[in-house]
Amino acid sequence: GLTELYNHRYFQDTLRKQMDIARRYNQHFSLIIIDIDFFKKVNDTYGHDAGDAVLVAVADVLKKKMVGSGFVARWGGEEFLFIFEMMTLDQAADKLGEILDEIRALEIKSNDDTIKVTMSFGVVEHSDDDESTDALLKKADGRLYIAKATGRNQVIKQD
Repeated sequence: GLTELYNHRYFQDTLRKQMDIARRYNQHFSLIIIDIDFFKKVNDTYGHDAGDAVLVAVADVLKKKMVGSGFVARWGGEEFLFIFEMMTLDQAADKLGEILDEIRALEIKSNDDTIKVTMSFGVVEHSDDDESTDALLKKADGRLYIAKATGRNQVIKQD
């Protein structure tokens, strides 16, 4: 709807298909969970219309940066998910650094206000053929938690 991105359910189906492809062809891919930092504060300070404007502006950047690289979906609220097809962890982290720079540069207009946002990213690489979609998502979510707990506005990848 609002962001014109795929939803949670569609992403789950796509992730399962991507895992099947990776197993069948021995390919790697990276999974990323993203969260807009302090999004509740945006809604509380500027109102829900401003929050919607932030979501749309962020989604536009994410869609643009994903062309030819993979797939993006809205996970819920202010969270998004990426799949970078045939991309290693380091390649994905580099691409996410570019995306984060573009997000930091955004200036979202709402009434007389200019809103700036940052994002936190948790990224993992699928490499274990026996790993479930839930386990992979849990690992990415753990990296996102570390990003948020250690200052936000950054990309945290698995070691």
